[in-house]
Amino acid sequence: MLSFLSSLFSSNKSNERDLSFGLNARLSIASLLQKQQWEQIDAIARHLTSDEVSRLIDGICLTDRYNKSIQLFIRSANTEFSHLLAGAWYLYQAWQARTGKWAEDLSKSEVEGFLHYLQLARLKLGGSFQQEAYRCEARARLVRAEMGLSKPDKALAAFQQSIALDDTKFWAYHHVFKLVSPKWLGDKDELVAYIRSVEKQDIQYTLWLMFLIEMYSDIEEEKAAPKRWYNEHEPVIQKILAQPKLPVNDSLVSIYANNNLAYLYHVVGQKEERDAVLDKLVDRFPPYPWAYFGIESGSDTEMRQFRQSAAHPRP
Repeated sequence: MLSFLSSLFSSNKSNERDLSFGLNARLSIASLLQKQQWEQIDAIARHLTSDEVSRLIDGICLTDRYNKSIQLFIRSANTEFSHLLAGAWYLYQAWQARTGKWAEDLSKSEVEGFLHYLQLARLKLGGSFQQEAYRCEARARLVRAEMGLSKPDKALAAFQQSIALDDTKFWAYHHVFKLVSPKWLGDKDELVAYIRSVEKQDIQYTLWLMFLIEMYSDIEEEKAAPKRWYNEHEPVIQKILAQPKLPVNDSLVSIYANNNLAYLYHVVGQKEERDAVLDKLVDRFPPYPWAYFGIESGSDTEMRQFRQSAAHPRP
């Protein structure tokens, strides 16, 4: 767990992955950002799919690379896109300010920074958006802000608002998963109940994969952790491994499903299957689940070392 926390909040820019997963490069977003052509980026965003809007915003905001450009934009503009971008950027800054420490180890300034940026994010993401795609995106991210502020009821209200506009919005489901996990405001039973309530089969499948890896990460430092984890979750493990796999593509549901599937294969001792999924993913590696296990997913060296490692012995 300590390795997870330290790696998750690492600020090593050389290890940053493109969290738009190629979308922003295809759309020449970096060039538009350099020229401060925000109106053109807004126009592009309005013609993207819901999932692509999430990836566009992630690629811009979940990095320190564009901080100066973003700050200039959100200080000078008063548009729905500037509000959405500001909310996402403030949310990222909140979690950066919090650092990777345990709650009891946070300094007063770190707590104050965390809460300050969360309040700013809440203000922007909870505002009025006439553009439905932007409102859907904002409410999905508002889940994460309310989670940080320990307001589960408000987080769930934001979730409902998001999926009412797009019931395939993966970021909304993903952030509720984090909200109700034992690592934050929920527990295992609540997390299982939430996953079972999800009607979209591809999203539910992905959340089960995330659940299995989350449960393993909670005990991975214990002696004989793979065996205990396997014994506790064998029915779910077998059911998930028997299901048809999601094709590997650039959608967030596919990326998160297949990254967690690769680690599941690693834990159950199926190296060939693990490596086959990693080969298909190429470089589509988000921070999770790798940061749970001290692996910097943005580092080609660390991911290559993982590929070269042996899978765990079958439990």
